[in-house]
Amino acid sequence: MAAGITVGRRWLDVVEVRGRSMAPSLLPGDRLLVESHTYQDRTPRLGEVVLAADPRNPARELIKRVAKIDEATACAELRGDDPAASTDSREFGAVPLAEIRWRAVFRYWPPGRAGRLVAGD
Repeated sequence: MAAGITVGRRWLDVVEVRGRSMAPSLLPGDRLLVESHTYQDRTPRLGEVVLAADPRNPARELIKRVAKIDEATACAELRGDDPAASTDSREFGAVPLAEIRWRAVFRYWPPGRAGRLVAGD
């Protein structure tokens, strides 16, 4: 991930999608603007695209969609849009909300696919 910049009180960063787990919504090579997100800020919304620590390798981040939130356990189920190409909560279980680090807000590359990302896209 590249170095972030501060805008107001939000931290922004950019990431590049690798892999096909989020196809057709996100494709390899798509570049996204992400904003810092912590559970203390707010609970993620269903359908949002988020970046979370990979439970199998916390130094790695996964881009997934929030499929279910369990407030009682402070965990979320994260899933890829393409089940056949995705390793997600169906395999490694729910992820603690504290491990959701970023929320994808805008695709800026490629230009023909640029636009705001909203829950359910």
